[in-house]
Amino acid sequence: ELCSNGNSCVPPKKKSNSMVPVYVAIPIVVVLVILLLLVLLICMRRRRQASNSIKPQNETRFTPPHSWDRNRDSSLQLNNQRFTYEEIMVITNNFQRVIGQGGFGKVYDGFLENGTQVAVKLRSESSAQGVQEFLVEAQTLAKIHHKNLVTMIGYCNDREHLALVYEYMSEGALHEHLRGRHYDTTLTWAQRLRIAQESAQGLEYLHKGCNPPLIHRDVKTSNILLNANLEAKIADFGLLKAFNYDDDTHVSTARLVGTHGYIAPE
Repeated sequence: ELCSNGNSCVPPKKKSNSMVPVYVAIPIVVVLVILLLLVLLICMRRRRQASNSIKPQNETRFTPPHSWDRNRDSSLQLNNQRFTYEEIMVITNNFQRVIGQGGFGKVYDGFLENGTQVAVKLRSESSAQGVQEFLVEAQTLAKIHHKNLVTMIGYCNDREHLALVYEYMSEGALHEHLRGRHYDTTLTWAQRLRIAQESAQGLEYLHKGCNPPLIHRDVKTSNILLNANLEAKIADFGLLKAFNYDDDTHVSTARLVGTHGYIAPE
């Protein structure tokens, strides 16, 4: 008669398991939140590294020239050496050896007093590029410096004589190699790719490392110079234009500039 006293034989009710899903869900949610935070931190770190790799550490602030009086040398605001026309004649040995030709004028081989070999670009009276282009190039190269941009050593602004003194690039312009004028050397594909990359690095510095950004507007193989190690440097900044406003999406000009065959179709 074990079951005669009421509910003594009824099996006890099992405890409710309604809290078990909560106990299981809480650790899962915590783990998911931690993983999400880790993913966000990794993405932010990668984005920061990418932005640092694009923008140079030392940003160059460039004041675009507007108008200068060529008779006032102080308007150039150059820290580079100034030469007289007589000194230019001595450096080039009375313009004995021509090593290049451009829209600005002829480029001559020269030597400084300390024996450093240089290239002297002398403005021709018949040059299509005038005083403004000369001042733009001088002002630009006096303030910007990059391993893939040609270095200006000094300048001459002596009455009607205008000249720029550059570092000497012994292998000349890229187009001379591409057109077979250097018969003793043929650029390998690896060298061509490296030259293209180094040229792009020079342009990237102008676009992203200068404030405001600068647009070259005459990029062509004759304006890419090579040194003894076939390292590329961009030259000829007479047509350079500043990207003046932060909200600009493009640079427009009142006239078409550059060299036919190299101007972008758009």
